[in-house]
Parts: sequence; C-alpha cells; structure tokens
Amino acid sequence: MRPQRPAATSRQRLLGLLLLLLLLLLQLPAPSSGSEPPKGKQKALLRQREVVDLECTFTKMRSNSALRVLFSGSLRLKCRNACCQRWYFTFNGAECSGPLPIEAIIYLDQGSPELNSTINIHRTSSVEGLCEGIGAGLVDVAIWLGTCTDYPKGDASTGWNSVSRIIIEELPK
Repeated sequence: MRPQRPAATSRQRLLGLLLLLLLLLLQLPAPSSGSEPPKGKQKALLRQREVVDLECTFTKMRSNSALRVLFSGSLRLKCRNACCQRWYFTFNGAECSGPLPIEAIIYLDQGSPELNSTINIHRTSSVEGLCEGIGAGLVDVAIWLGTCTDYPKGDASTGWNSVSRIIIEELPK
C-alpha cells in the first residue's frame, strides 16, 4: 500500500498560482502607447535601366541621438580612361560633419583603349554610416552622386535592374 501524501494547504496552492501568474506576466511583451513613433524607416525603389534618386524624410525624435543610414543597391561607373565617382549622403541638404561624411567611391584606372572599349560593371554596393549633431524633427535624407577631388568624372549611375533602398535608424548616443 502506498502512503498517501498530505493534501496541500490552500496557502501553498495560492503561492503556486501566484508564481505561475508571475511567470506568465514576465513572458508578455511590454505595453506600448499607440502614439510611439517607429524607430526606423526604409524606402526602396525597383528600377530597370534608369537612374534612381533616393530621398526619404525621417522624423528624428531626439536631438541627442545619431542617425544610422544605409544605402544598398546597384552602382555603376564606366569610362575609357581613369575616372572616379563618389556616392554620399546628405541630411537636410548638407553632408554629415559629425563625425565625418558618409560616402563611398568607385575608381577605375582605365578601360581598354587598344580595343576602344570601356569597363561597364554594375555592382551591388552599400554606403553606410552614423551622423550626429542633427536636431530633432523632420530630416530629409538623400543619397547623391558626385565627383572625386582631382579625378575626371566618368559615366555613373545609381540603380539598375534591381532594388535600391535607403534604411534610416535613430540610435541613442
């Protein structure tokens, strides 16, 4: 014959139920207010055989935060002789100065002059960085195409036959 266990007291049952309830509450997501704005934004375009100019307006919530930006898409540069092009971000029309500009370059030494041909490579690339010192409020973020200092300009384009996107994220300092 098995010995019978003593019946649990109502106090022990209550403690067990409270512990179970506490464990369930810890697993629930924190409540959020409906007015809390998103902390990130993405804008993407799909284009075939044409230049893509990407610009996105972002609502920055805090003046003491940084913006992390990312461009991902196809970049192209072609030329017969040496050339260089620069892709860079602007914030409300100005380049980032805190801490440094956010940029990428493509440099080509030369095509093949003896065959009278050019190098024409479309490459998926990214331009990414952090910008500080931008006040709270609406911020126009754009990716621009420019020239490199002391180098000739080539035939460049942004976006071709693929999705190009800008991702913007606000980060605390």
